[in-house]
Amino acid sequence: MLSSGSVFPVFHYTEGDFQPILRKDNDNTSEFDKLIVQKWQEAEKNNVLRYKLNMNDCKRIGGNHQFLAQLNVDRVLNRRQPENIQSMNMPSNPDRFNFTKISDEEIFFDIDVGDGNNIIAANVSPIGFGHCLFLPHRFECLPQVATELSLRKTIELLLLSNSPYLRGVFNSLCANASVNHLHWHLYYLKHEMLLESMELLSVSNKLCIIEKKNYPAPGFCIKWSTFNNNVKSFANMAFKILNYLQKHEIAHNVYITRAKSLSSKNIDGLYDDMRIYIWPRQSVSGIKDTTGIHTASCELFGHLNIRNEEFYQQLTEIQVDKILTDTVSNVFDQVLKDIIDLTNE
Repeated sequence: MLSSGSVFPVFHYTEGDFQPILRKDNDNTSEFDKLIVQKWQEAEKNNVLRYKLNMNDCKRIGGNHQFLAQLNVDRVLNRRQPENIQSMNMPSNPDRFNFTKISDEEIFFDIDVGDGNNIIAANVSPIGFGHCLFLPHRFECLPQVATELSLRKTIELLLLSNSPYLRGVFNSLCANASVNHLHWHLYYLKHEMLLESMELLSVSNKLCIIEKKNYPAPGFCIKWSTFNNNVKSFANMAFKILNYLQKHEIAHNVYITRAKSLSSKNIDGLYDDMRIYIWPRQSVSGIKDTTGIHTASCELFGHLNIRNEEFYQQLTEIQVDKILTDTVSNVFDQVLKDIIDLTNE
């Protein structure tokens, strides 16, 4: 439900607003979807975004993994300069760009309170339709370190959507985060993706993994259905992994998506689960390269955001496989036993 705040519209919700089961052909958008789409289109029309979202090209890369490649040259030409990230424990610097400095025009709406501290705001350099940011505890200037509350809230925001294509994304420090100020990405990726339904290996009662033989980016997966659709327990287990990785200064990427349970896998268009994918990975530091492909959450999930046309035209599945494997494989092997033990506690 939307109400008028002192400065920004305020969106209120309860668990009764959650949409646990979705169909891809459902035309009944939720109030949350309507608001994001309306505000995002207004931002694009009013030139709040740094460029009109105009994908130069989009294609599936041939092969077993169904990678989706999108060419977005504007993002490299017009985006804000990424921050120079040097470590996993780098404090947020209030003197540098942070999300307390964005204009009111970039703010779509407030979540629950109305004080501008927990907001949905435009990502002014979008990678996809409706691309926005969830900014929790904005005025505290927290560094880009996932908190359990911000993770749970992001899950809840996805559950407010009546579209299986709204996705949630988090890139840690040294994992191609662009700004050292706590934020999660939300965007609509209106394509079916392999990791929505790919068979996973169960390694404990609460944890699955992507096997190397099935996909080039091995990682961890928590399924909502494992916790009887309890959001708090679901978020708590995923956060245990994120907290371990942060404490051990291991860079990581997170991708949250609607998914298909084993029982509904063969029912076309039915989404009755949610998955949180977590990839421990090789650290990168400095100002990230934005000219070709940099491996972050979207790329590990199979959504390749490419800024260079020549690179885009020549890209093959073999090349993508190597890029993803080189990013995560060794680190995954190093932490596998510890993460399994952690989820068994």
